[in-house]
Amino acid sequence: MNDPPSKAEEISAIRKLALMLGPKSYLGPWLTASLPFLEDSIKSDLSPPLAEDLYQQSIAERIAALAVRQEAEKGARQILDAARHKADVLHQQATAEAERITSRAWQAIRLAVKKLET
Repeated sequence: MNDPPSKAEEISAIRKLALMLGPKSYLGPWLTASLPFLEDSIKSDLSPPLAEDLYQQSIAERIAALAVRQEAEKGARQILDAARHKADVLHQQATAEAERITSRAWQAIRLAVKKLET
């Protein structure tokens, strides 16, 4: 009957595999970067999470991030719409005030011209 490999044997096998695959392989860089985590998990008697679980978690996080982004964009659009509306109202008020001032100025000019003519 074969006994399971020891923790040291498993860690050694993972290190050898990472070296064998090298930096130009598909899994080599990932395995090399994962070595500290994998070694720690083995030494702590913890099974590393399954790649499928990590993948599903990544998808869930991306979906959540997308929802946050969409909500932020919606809020930004609402703020911009409110600012545009406020700017339009202020522009209309300023235009009306400018027309009122212009009208008064023309009235004053007409009165001044009448006084000069008399």
